[in-house]
Amino acid sequence: MNEHDEALNIIWVADNETLKTWCDYWAELPVIAVDTEFIRRTTYFPITGLIQISEGEKAVLIDPLNIDEWEPLKALMVNPSVMKVFHACSEDLDVFDRLLGVLPTPMYDTQIGEAYASAQWSLSYVKLIFEYLKIEVAKDETRSDWTQRPLTDAQKRYAALDVVYLAKVYPLQVARLEEKNMLDWVMEDVDSLKWQYQVNGDPEQNWANVKTAWRLSPAGLTVLRLLFIWRDEQAREEDVPKGQILKDRSLWSVAKNMPTHHRAVSTTEELTGRQHRLYGDKILQTVSMVNKLSDDEYQLPLEMPLPSQTGELTKSIKAFVRQKSESLGVAPEAMMKRKLLEPLVRSLFYKTDVDWHNPAMTGWRKSVIVEPILEKFKTP
Repeated sequence: MNEHDEALNIIWVADNETLKTWCDYWAELPVIAVDTEFIRRTTYFPITGLIQISEGEKAVLIDPLNIDEWEPLKALMVNPSVMKVFHACSEDLDVFDRLLGVLPTPMYDTQIGEAYASAQWSLSYVKLIFEYLKIEVAKDETRSDWTQRPLTDAQKRYAALDVVYLAKVYPLQVARLEEKNMLDWVMEDVDSLKWQYQVNGDPEQNWANVKTAWRLSPAGLTVLRLLFIWRDEQAREEDVPKGQILKDRSLWSVAKNMPTHHRAVSTTEELTGRQHRLYGDKILQTVSMVNKLSDDEYQLPLEMPLPSQTGELTKSIKAFVRQKSESLGVAPEAMMKRKLLEPLVRSLFYKTDVDWHNPAMTGWRKSVIVEPILEKFKTP
């Protein structure tokens, strides 16, 4: 046990009335640190095992297995006067969306903040705490089953440390960012997390990301889109991982081969006998329906990958971004998001307009990195 752990004030909350009392207390504070523990091995939705909240002194562990009145916590999570501080919060968003039906707001993510404060990308919680507090936190309960009861003392201590120290780091990190005039940049990126979470959860906006989907015919793309969206609905209904319904490779194989009978379905890549029995009819119905459409009802072809001739341009842009990042003391991965590079290269290579509706193109990045790249690498 770390010497700092001994004084931990851990409070277990397992009834509706006590939760409300704590939520009333937190609602009067400017900042709280928040974390969650959950399991998601065999389900579509996360199963919440624990919610931890701290103001930096007391670690309150909320037991979701014994609480059923969530309105006080829901109100707290959207209270505009209380900043909710997380570390690497993308999966926590899923927990709150499922449990409360809201995403925390306003919120802050110290992992994103550190990419600007010290140019360290995707820094772990353990390293963050040592960076600011010089305290070593053990991560020995990472793979715990958080739905077991009672939790062990070791589990409770682990969960408590995830928020007590986070609350102490937050003002220190914010001070560094304010010195660099980058707090607004971080808040932009944190806001975009919620946008990205909603995009990731919308199959209508993700079906075209299936690997090598661009190789498919318009009819095949139509089958892929319909089955991709159906798979998400089916996985939600059964509460199982999407790959348990059909893997991406199976979706692509169906869309490529357009099977019209069960024997053809059985040759689908990575399709199990169980999947064939359960979903073979749905596959055939979808292909049959698409085969009855006219050409103008098909999906439009997808853009092909960038040609090899863009390699040098891509390298040059990456070098420019690294140089700019070093001069500003920001992690290059934060400066140039992966999804931003290809649209810029494509725009420059084909001399097409940039999609300024892309959130990664707007905000501080537009003037600091996007416009300088477009200006520097444009060709007559």
